[in-house]
Amino acid sequence: MNLEWLRTLRDVLPPVQDTTRYRWLEVCNESKPVLTATLVAERPSPTLIVVPTLERAEQWFAILFRLGIPEERLVRAPLGLTPLMEPTGVELEVLHERIRALHTLRLGEPVVVIAPVGSALQRTMPPALFEQEWLRLTVSENPVPAPYQYAIDPETLIQRLVEDGYEYQEPVRLPGHFARRGGIVDVFPMGAVLPLRIEFWGDEIISLRKFDPAAQRSLIREVRHAEIPPARETPMGNPEVAERIRHDWERAIAQQPPALQPTLRQNLEDDLRPLAMGAPFDRLELYLPWLAQERACMLDYLPENALLILDEPLLLESAFQRMQDEIQQALNSRAERGDTIPLQVADYVEPIERLYASRPHPVLTLEAMPKPDLTGVAHELGTRSTETTRGRLPDLWNSIRRWLEGGYQIVVATDRPNQVARAFQDADLPAPSESAESRAAPLLLRGNLGGGFIWDAQRFALLTDAEFFERHRLRMPPRRFNEGVPITSIMDLKPGDYVVHIHHGVGIFRGLTTLEREGVTREYLLIEYAHPDRIFVPVDQLDRIQKYIGPDDKPPEIRRLSSSLWVKSVAQARQKAKEVAQELIRIYALREKATRPPTGPDTPWQAEMEAMFPYIETPGQLKAIEEVKRDLESPHPMDRLLVGDVGFGKTEVAIRAAFKVIMAERQVALMCPTTVLAYQHWQNFKERFEPFGVQVALLSRLISPAEQKRILHGLKTGAIDMVIGTHRLLSDDVQFKNLGLVIIDEEQRFGVMQKERFKQLRGTVDVLTMTATPIPRTLYMALTEIRDMSLITDPPPGRLPIRTSVMPYTDWAVREAILRELQRDGQVFYVVPRIQGIEHVAERLKQLVPHARIAIAHGQMPPATMEAIVLDFYQHAYDILVCTTIIENGLDMPNVNTLIVENAERFGLGQLYQLRGRVGRSDRQAYAYFLFKAGKLNDKAEERLQALKEFSHLGSGFALAMRDLEIRGAGNLLGTEQHGAMRAVGLELYQAMLRDAIRHLRKGETHWALDSPLQDELPPIQIPIDAYIPASYIPDVAQRLGYYKRIAGSRTRDELKDLVRELRDRYGQLPTPVRHLLRLMEVRIVAHAVGAESIEMEGKRVLVKFHTNRRLKAQWQVALQKQFAGVATRPEHISLPLTAQPLETLLMVLKALQALQNPEAA
Repeated sequence: MNLEWLRTLRDVLPPVQDTTRYRWLEVCNESKPVLTATLVAERPSPTLIVVPTLERAEQWFAILFRLGIPEERLVRAPLGLTPLMEPTGVELEVLHERIRALHTLRLGEPVVVIAPVGSALQRTMPPALFEQEWLRLTVSENPVPAPYQYAIDPETLIQRLVEDGYEYQEPVRLPGHFARRGGIVDVFPMGAVLPLRIEFWGDEIISLRKFDPAAQRSLIREVRHAEIPPARETPMGNPEVAERIRHDWERAIAQQPPALQPTLRQNLEDDLRPLAMGAPFDRLELYLPWLAQERACMLDYLPENALLILDEPLLLESAFQRMQDEIQQALNSRAERGDTIPLQVADYVEPIERLYASRPHPVLTLEAMPKPDLTGVAHELGTRSTETTRGRLPDLWNSIRRWLEGGYQIVVATDRPNQVARAFQDADLPAPSESAESRAAPLLLRGNLGGGFIWDAQRFALLTDAEFFERHRLRMPPRRFNEGVPITSIMDLKPGDYVVHIHHGVGIFRGLTTLEREGVTREYLLIEYAHPDRIFVPVDQLDRIQKYIGPDDKPPEIRRLSSSLWVKSVAQARQKAKEVAQELIRIYALREKATRPPTGPDTPWQAEMEAMFPYIETPGQLKAIEEVKRDLESPHPMDRLLVGDVGFGKTEVAIRAAFKVIMAERQVALMCPTTVLAYQHWQNFKERFEPFGVQVALLSRLISPAEQKRILHGLKTGAIDMVIGTHRLLSDDVQFKNLGLVIIDEEQRFGVMQKERFKQLRGTVDVLTMTATPIPRTLYMALTEIRDMSLITDPPPGRLPIRTSVMPYTDWAVREAILRELQRDGQVFYVVPRIQGIEHVAERLKQLVPHARIAIAHGQMPPATMEAIVLDFYQHAYDILVCTTIIENGLDMPNVNTLIVENAERFGLGQLYQLRGRVGRSDRQAYAYFLFKAGKLNDKAEERLQALKEFSHLGSGFALAMRDLEIRGAGNLLGTEQHGAMRAVGLELYQAMLRDAIRHLRKGETHWALDSPLQDELPPIQIPIDAYIPASYIPDVAQRLGYYKRIAGSRTRDELKDLVRELRDRYGQLPTPVRHLLRLMEVRIVAHAVGAESIEMEGKRVLVKFHTNRRLKAQWQVALQKQFAGVATRPEHISLPLTAQPLETLLMVLKALQALQNPEAA
């Protein structure tokens, strides 16, 4: 972006320096961030900008980012007083950003912190105490500048981290967590972008390195110094403070109504324990007045060379008063129900007058509406908004002509440069240019700034998409903080889980046990079968063990080891897998053989349409878009599954795919499970495509018969480019001139007949299927590489995690939740599991919240009635929609940010997850309450609700789908006819059988023995050598088991080398038994490659036996006997002496055989 014009503006602005208070008067909102950017762009010291609201803070952030202020210099500082309003802790993201703001301001870094007024005045830890709590670390060979230290032992470091509010969590993925593994300590400093790995040698730090929290691997670049601020901005407690709190609260409790006193005392006792221990807990911030007796706020963190900017003092005062009133109301309500003693908001925030107190650095106020009693050096700038010309192009063109004639510098900031250029040409005006050097033509900037302004005094005009197009949005930059957690395998084992041994069948995993046999130490999995049978499986053979997951909740049958039924079950399951594989191969072979003209490269219009996207794409979105475009540009029809958490931008991927196909003169059909969802999609696609002359039609019950007839005719003739509808699109009368792409939204919600039609479409046209919670069938087809899958896991920019509460039903909880939402002019979904009694629920809500406008909607209403109610609700004719799960499917209502689910225990996890995704579709904090009847939860329901709370972070849809598989069973993996086979052998083994069958068929093999080993099954090895992971190296059993699984699951030497690097990075140097285990695995991999069936001891010799179809040729035997002394061979085996290093000898012999078998590769 050419920013020379910003420097020109800076040169004419009044100077801001010394300790003076400056007032810029008559500055319109649109000009404030632009003029501020000129001041802070090259400023070497910190700036704090105080704005009225969080929404305004986000706008400032976005505009400054677009004006070239680097993202690492911009810091959001949201309000962190949630614990005053409800019994939960500060959101992790809020804490993370506030600590970053305080930390960087105190350090004097050239950051630009943007804070709503409540956040700037929120009481916090005094700066001196905050600085005292910092940990400053450096590596031992550095010259050590005070106050950095390198001589600190791991125990002392961990003690300091705990005192500073950090919590133990292995592995470390989120800010505020730490973990220790021997001489390595991982910590994610609050406010940092990446976590830190600290490696010790004794009590000296020998390495500091950042690491990737998802992969848990160190990044290449080491750091020389590191700073770890405290994890909370509220000081931790201690026994003395806890005693003072007890005294004050007991005195206040005694004055409360007797009915509330037991609850208040219980709450106090629950809080006093962590307070006395100095541990963090959710309600810690409630006790701030006792924990931080010296008053301080963010303003006190500003150094003497800082700049404080106040955006519209009159609005700051009214916004601050509103915030105080809202918090005080919540505090009063909590006191009335016995949650806390009466508390005053004034004890948690500094007075508004602090903004105007004299300061040791310059203060600048930006005032469109001057504050009468404010003093300072005033300058009337006279910038004015272009709002009066927005959408009125004739007036705008006249103004532009006048400005050009008057020698104005005109800057056009737009996401649609081609459209703007064409509009200027049509108006017979010089088109904006990025290289415009004189004022004879406007200067073009790529990127919309949200709104323009005119500064007549300096003959300057900024125009944006707001002036040229009635509809526009400001692109929001991504958040640096990502709360998404990587997907972990549902196959993680824990004692008591059902497991499947590939040769012995279904048993129960009882844990890991270390055994010494004949002087050799190994770790084993203990698996129990029907009494009294049990087996010990060496950990290096963990690839033969899978977690049992069946097609439903029914537990599997556990039999004796001597039972012959397992062999029979395996043969039947493999036959079934073979039949399924043949059908799948047939369908997908048709697709591979099918060809269609590839879609060409992106057109200029594609780039312009994509620039209209109002956000900056997340990495996951960009990857999915790239994959979809690559599919479209190939000669084979696309069949891609797009998996993305609810609201994570799947629709944008579909919009870009559809536009690309339409630009290639082919038609697009988008199918949705509900009419209302189809209507919403139609609105979105129409808005984006209309400027390009693309015709988008809606075909549903909402459309009149005459209009339907017109649409059908337009599809047949090609006059309509895209149609959106429900399964109505599959009707025989819907015919296309040239259908190119079918987009299916939430395929699992369609019926069997519709799914069969989808099958027929695949292989003939491009198909893009979108889902937030994949059904096992689509998920596992993707995972078995029969179908392409794109996965979006990053939260969209500006989106906050949904605050999820799981609690017993109470009237006050419902009333409080509804009132909070209605007070911010929002709406509420209230979901019940059954239609029966839904009117009584609505009546109860009417009594709890008399002024609320309440509507009822459910699936047994006439479709037209239900759709009308939902659309009225969408248009805010009602405040609360009491409904069944009809809202589950993709409804996008940004104004609905509270969800209450009654009797949540009666819903499936997938349903609850989808329901929760209906809120949180904007940048407002969203709330989801899952209410259950006290004492009514069974184990499965409790597990479902706990899983939902556990996955409350954004980006958890895929992980939750995996958890759903675990809890509810595998469902329709490949249709109900497969249930018997899956129940017999378990989902994972059945999947391995399916994969094996597909590989056979792809090689052209149509017959193979159903009792033969699976193709990726490695030969067992029995050699007397210690091969295991000592508990002293990886103490955590689950992690140790996870590494055993990964080592046993490795199939290439490169995978093993990568594991070696990871283990060294995360745990330090490998102990001898770990090296042996990895080498033993390498031997098994090479043995499998050369056709070995098993490796075992025979007296003092090692015997390598080969499969009957992989016998040794005579010339290979001769060569091996010549090369290795003591080696004896026969066609069916190799025999070699047991040496001091048996694995090394064995590996050399097997590699020599591999070279003989594949001389070209050697």
